[in-house]
Amino acid sequence: MSTYVVMAPPEFDNLAGDPLQSDRLAFVPDGFSALAFLFSIIWMLVHRMWLVLLGYLGIALVVELLALAVSPEATAIAAFVVSILFGFEAQALRRWSLERKGWRVVGIVDGVNRAEAELRFLHKAANQLAPETKQRDAQSTPPTSAPIVPRVGSERVVGLTLGPEIRQ
Repeated sequence: MSTYVVMAPPEFDNLAGDPLQSDRLAFVPDGFSALAFLFSIIWMLVHRMWLVLLGYLGIALVVELLALAVSPEATAIAAFVVSILFGFEAQALRRWSLERKGWRVVGIVDGVNRAEAELRFLHKAANQLAPETKQRDAQSTPPTSAPIVPRVGSERVVGLTLGPEIRQ
């Protein structure tokens, strides 16, 4: 099961729980990103992470130049290490980039995949809205009277037995 950080764009004030606007939510998984490991630069371009791309290129250049001074084999190992580290930190950098653009975290949810995480988040948000609806409905309905107790004559009948006042 994966953990997803749910982020809302800056133009929505109360997006949590609004199923009509759920297509604008970003469900950012927490953990290793294989696509970011394999295709780092393309992954950053797709997610429009310009500052992260510049930082990645700068760090990769410096690390590989230092490794090249050691040996040609060290350059390949350094490139692999930089890619592995980026694969582990890619989703955190994506959340950071979204926060810089004004997005905000509206929740954290677990799910086997993104679709299940979205369903769980919307179900949880709908349940949080339910008490407000129940309270509004309770104020609009009149209070009910005492519960109806079945009676046979003057005795109180509970199930198939008579009440305690009859056994005497």
